[in-house]
Amino acid sequence: MAKLHFRPYIPNQTVLFPQRIDENIAANDPVRIVNAVIDNLNLESFKKLYKETGRCPYHPKMMLKVIIYAYMNNIYFWNNLIIR
Repeated sequence: MAKLHFRPYIPNQTVLFPQRIDENIAANDPVRIVNAVIDNLNLESFKKLYKETGRCPYHPKMMLKVIIYAYMNNIYFWNNLIIR
């Protein structure tokens, strides 16, 4: 099986300004717990679901974080998530 290449996923990347994105999130925000839990999950079994051809998929951990964040905020439709 060929090595899968996901789209770049760098949660600690800097933005235009010399600050990290996570500095804008409060220390006691529930999203930090979600981040820590999902970062410790082994999602290797997801790799067999991806095709080796076509565009690079988003990283499964990033997508899972987005989905759980949406459900935590009672967002059940992707269009509503995009608006927020």
